[in-house]
Amino acid sequence: MPGVPVGRRNLFSERRRAFLGIAGVSAALLMVLALDGIFAGAMQEVTRYIDSWGADLFVSQRGVRTMHMSSSSVPLFAVERISRLPGVRWAAPILYDSGAVTASDERELTYLIGYVPGRPGGPCSLVAGREPQAGEIVLDDRAAAALGVGVGGRVETLGRSWRVSGLTTGMTNIVNSVSYLLLADFAGARGLEGVASYVLVGGRGTSDQLARRIGSATGLTVQSRAGFSAQERRRVRDMSTELMQIMTFATFLIGLTVIGLTLSAATLSRLREIGVMKALGASPRRLGRIVFAQAAWTVWAALAVAVLLALGLGWVVGRTGASFPLVVEASSVARAAVGATLLGGFGAIAPLIKVSRVDPATVFRR
Repeated sequence: MPGVPVGRRNLFSERRRAFLGIAGVSAALLMVLALDGIFAGAMQEVTRYIDSWGADLFVSQRGVRTMHMSSSSVPLFAVERISRLPGVRWAAPILYDSGAVTASDERELTYLIGYVPGRPGGPCSLVAGREPQAGEIVLDDRAAAALGVGVGGRVETLGRSWRVSGLTTGMTNIVNSVSYLLLADFAGARGLEGVASYVLVGGRGTSDQLARRIGSATGLTVQSRAGFSAQERRRVRDMSTELMQIMTFATFLIGLTVIGLTLSAATLSRLREIGVMKALGASPRRLGRIVFAQAAWTVWAALAVAVLLALGLGWVVGRTGASFPLVVEASSVARAAVGATLLGGFGAIAPLIKVSRVDPATVFRR
């Protein structure tokens, strides 16, 4: 009878074996979702500085579209020109470099940001101390803890020693942290004059129109905050893609092995029933549908369990205050669903071959 769910009944006739198979596949899929979630959370933290000040536009040297592993130089007179354009509320220059902050034998990678006091670009909030003055620096609290320094301590960067005037928070990510000092101090330490690295712009009206206006007036590259963040995340993601692909392939390989063993065991334990159906005239297509139904029930039940566990794990990670969250994105679930479907298809190959070779007469003689 075509309406009888034989595949599901065969799979769950031995519930312990079925649940163990589903648990094994869900564990593999959970690893995939967790890896994607950690990576997605880390990418959100990578662009925390870009997103924190609420600038509508970021202006950089022509052709420069990221901060990470990039160098940009914008003449300061362009800042004045930008600030006078219609639709611009404010324009704030910053100097930027990627480097390291050291204290004693400890070293932390960091984005160094030089900003003008009282203007956007500096620390949005402080959890201790105050904003920097001449010869001072603000560190992220996690970076400061790793360095073993606090407010009033001293660190070295840009070839100089700096007093820690304050601590901010939420600016340490999988790549580095963010540290702040005065633009004048930054320029003096680097021997720079009359230039900025980027210009943060707050505007009125449509950002696209204002971006075109600024680009036309200055010849510089102008991006929206969302676009600049996306480019930054893409740059960091591209650097990690190969490792993520290897880890994802390994977890899917584990899942394929588990589902293959589960389906093979379920099929082998029901060879007598399959022989009876074959003797009664069940076509190879009908028997194939039974095996694929077993695979579908296994992978989709496992996917549902894995998604629920990943969401729960993300909630737990968020409650613990980890340095970056675990974010389960819809695209990640979709990739896992496609992968799970492929797992089911490949895992069903061996049982299909076994079913196709079943001889009813041989089965009845057992």
